[in-house]
Amino acid sequence: MKATIYSHKTIIGTVDLQVGDESMGCVYGEFLPNQNYYKDIQKFIWEFWDSKNLDYRKWNSLRFNARLENEYFLFPHGGYTFDDISDLPDEPIRIDIMGINIETLNFKNDTILEPWESITLEQKLAYEDELLKEITPIKSVFNFKNKDHHILLNSEISAFAKNGTNDDILFEIKKNDIENQFAIVHLTWTENESLKSNNYPKTSFYFDFNEFIQKKMKSDNIEWNL
Repeated sequence: MKATIYSHKTIIGTVDLQVGDESMGCVYGEFLPNQNYYKDIQKFIWEFWDSKNLDYRKWNSLRFNARLENEYFLFPHGGYTFDDISDLPDEPIRIDIMGINIETLNFKNDTILEPWESITLEQKLAYEDELLKEITPIKSVFNFKNKDHHILLNSEISAFAKNGTNDDILFEIKKNDIENQFAIVHLTWTENESLKSNNYPKTSFYFDFNEFIQKKMKSDNIEWNL
């Protein structure tokens, strides 16, 4: 399965992914970088691997994304690695993407039924940024005792699809105390601090993608086609 690799909104290369350890959700392939990679990213990769103390905060700031040719994005719980070191600049670069939902590789363009739809990279980044804004408390001397924070606070999130009729966004999620893999969040596009709580923005959980299909997407599709 071919994939396009991004850093933020910029394409930095492509890869033809192969399944490695299926049980661990690991895929890999020879990364084919473009000039954006060589100009803006490679130096950070080299500095990362040459450092004695790996700076994962700086690594995560590169905000990598992989979009498959079936138009869906991967959510690698184990992250991305590029086998690119300064001592071997002419060697092929291998990329490993770890901890994904392998089923995503088999999704078709029509796996998502209307009114649900796949999203663009720009939408993905915008939805993730907006969710973080809506669930992150504003630091204040007046709310330091408020522990009623949203359940997704401090989760790893990846926007996956959207409902074309409203602001419901399907996110893949990862948090130690949540066993569910997906959540629908109704984004409100407001930062009203007085509304922030465990129930705002409204969130519904699904154990996996199949449960989302059976309990939400199919019924939405039936209503859409009435």
